[in-house]
Amino acid sequence: MANQEGEHILIILLTFMVTCHHVYVTDGSINFIIKQPNVTISNGGFNSINISWEAEESAEKGNFTVCYYLSFRYLDKENEQILTTTSNYHTIKLRMHPRVIGSVTNALCDGYDIHFQSKPTKFVYNAPPVYINNVSCVLFDKTNLNCSWDFRTDAPDDINYSCALRSNFKWLLCTNYIKRHQKNIGCSMKDVYSDYKDDSLLNKIRIRFFSALYNFSKTFRTEAVEILTPPRHIKVFSENGNTIIKWLPPASVASTGLQDGITPTYNPKEEHNFIYEIRVVENKSKVLFRETNDTDKGEQIFTDLAKDKKYYIQIRARHRHRVSKFWGEWSKPVFINEDNNIFPAWIFIVILPALFAALAFYLCKRYMKKLLITPIPHPSQNIKTWLYMDRSNDIRLQTNIATQNEQSVPLTEIEIVTTA
Repeated sequence: MANQEGEHILIILLTFMVTCHHVYVTDGSINFIIKQPNVTISNGGFNSINISWEAEESAEKGNFTVCYYLSFRYLDKENEQILTTTSNYHTIKLRMHPRVIGSVTNALCDGYDIHFQSKPTKFVYNAPPVYINNVSCVLFDKTNLNCSWDFRTDAPDDINYSCALRSNFKWLLCTNYIKRHQKNIGCSMKDVYSDYKDDSLLNKIRIRFFSALYNFSKTFRTEAVEILTPPRHIKVFSENGNTIIKWLPPASVASTGLQDGITPTYNPKEEHNFIYEIRVVENKSKVLFRETNDTDKGEQIFTDLAKDKKYYIQIRARHRHRVSKFWGEWSKPVFINEDNNIFPAWIFIVILPALFAALAFYLCKRYMKKLLITPIPHPSQNIKTWLYMDRSNDIRLQTNIATQNEQSVPLTEIEIVTTA
């Protein structure tokens, strides 16, 4: 009879556990039930949701602490995010993800090590539809940002999106959109970080999108979208018959502030932030002599460059972080063995124009002086005769005119003048 009563009690207990999804734990002196938490989903602010939960704590939990095991993933992503916490809520950023699925488990932990846990409470959240995809951005020249996106095929005809950049705790609205079929498909923003004063690093770039239906954001790691400027202060010198090239890292918003760039001297802490690609080209034939793209130091040694040939090198960099996508810009050519040329290029650029200018000045000075100082020659005898004859004719002509103009005076008396 006693055995039958015990079986009835066990059946009732198991039925209660299955119905209420509770876990009954017996561990030496610990004897209690871990109850399944109640999960609530609420709005967590711009483009995010709050997942909160409540669970009744057992009075007999021994030396363990109450903790919670949260796991979730986005519907369009395979990676699951796992969190063990003593807090009873967590904020999940939606960004452009259409759906979030996950579960919360009530547990007993020793530190953050879970020893006992309840059955999980599952949750699902469907976000409002986002009608754009393939959002990509590129940061170049340290302060210029270009972004582009595509519209999904099921996007309504009247849907359109505007965007803004978060910078220094402010939202900078885009003023220069790229359009297609009257819809914004890109944005070009210039000098967006020119006044960046924060001592901390710019490790994230956040773009916010606005539409009539729904607002959301997209965040990029700076290392993933930045196209670096060329490495700085490239120097070439020889030592023990080897050619040594040294340089300083490029300026980057992900490594230091924008105003002064990276320190002008060598900084070992910044040495391994970048990977460099170096190409050596023979100047005369323009043939690629050597190319390396795996160095993370600020120098490179070449032992096999011919002393009687001229080369030039170019260097570019990218972030070492695995999310980095783009190589930076190539540096200007830096020449090796430049002094081996019999006629260096600067002779043709500087000396020859100077010689032509000096020659032109000498010729102008010589002939101008001759033109100004040489006396005017006297006229020839023929010219003199012609001038005399012409003058004589003119005198006779004037005499005839004067004679015709004289009035005749009658002679009334004759005065005879005699001399003694």
